[in-house]
Amino acid sequence: MNIFLKLLVIILIIFLNSCSKKEEKISMIQEKELRLQMIDAYKEGVKALEEGDVLFAAKKFNEAEILFPQSEWASKSILMAAYSYYTQDYYYDAISELGRFIKNYPKDERLNYAHFLLAMCYYEQIIDEKKDLGPLLNAQKEFKFIIKNYPNSDFALDSKFKLDFINDVLASKEIYLGRYYIKKEKWIAAINRF
Repeated sequence: MNIFLKLLVIILIIFLNSCSKKEEKISMIQEKELRLQMIDAYKEGVKALEEGDVLFAAKKFNEAEILFPQSEWASKSILMAAYSYYTQDYYYDAISELGRFIKNYPKDERLNYAHFLLAMCYYEQIIDEKKDLGPLLNAQKEFKFIIKNYPNSDFALDSKFKLDFINDVLASKEIYLGRYYIKKEKWIAAINRF
């Protein structure tokens, strides 16, 4: 009986010990102030841009803008996201960001830069006179807008040089089409192109 009692005590101790609750360390998540989160996201975006990870950088800049849209950092964040896309030739994404910037922040002091970057996004898509004229005409429209609305800025001077190139490409397009019509013996259409 003595053995039976000892065995019962051991089993009881094991059973009670296995049922005891183990203490777990619960870590409290400390939330940062929204403004600090926004600044951290912006800084992460700048760091990622410097390291060459433009997609992550653009994501962080957009996150900064979403966190605190009424701050001065929000408009800067959209521009930085657009610039991030522009540096790696993601022109459609950059154009989308810039369109959003122009729509949401029409009184921003960096609006001239936004229009210039938008024009450059279109300008960089110009291939030659044989291809689609859409980007070329959009670039021409934006450069003219810059020259008209910001005539004393550095962007206006550069826009004038870019417009000269655009006009040369448009002229070469007319010559290209004129030669095409000459080959096809469409004399009137060829004369109209020259």
